[in-house]
Amino acid sequence: MPSDSERPFGLDPSRTYDVGRDGQARETRVPPPEWLSGRHRLILGLFALGAVVVGGLAGVTVAAFASGARSTAAIFALLTLAASPLLLVGPLQDRWRHRPRKIRPQSRS
Repeated sequence: MPSDSERPFGLDPSRTYDVGRDGQARETRVPPPEWLSGRHRLILGLFALGAVVVGGLAGVTVAAFASGARSTAAIFALLTLAASPLLLVGPLQDRWRHRPRKIRPQSRS
């Protein structure tokens, strides 16, 4: 296998390479993957934030119940249930973005 210095061109991970029938290497730019976009990172971040909040409240619920504070545990259990829709914020944003668009007829003036 030839070393990098013996190759006719260097390899760049942001490009795709194709060798034509004439033996010439052609390269094209590749757009970055969708999971690197700011919108996708926001969706993942919001989901992670919701998971941390719900998980933290659930942990406090268990700790309060284990320590014998049943009324406090009941309050934190209700807060956990109330916070559980936070887990849907990120996926709902993604669903909203990819919803089917309705075509509205244009009004004539």
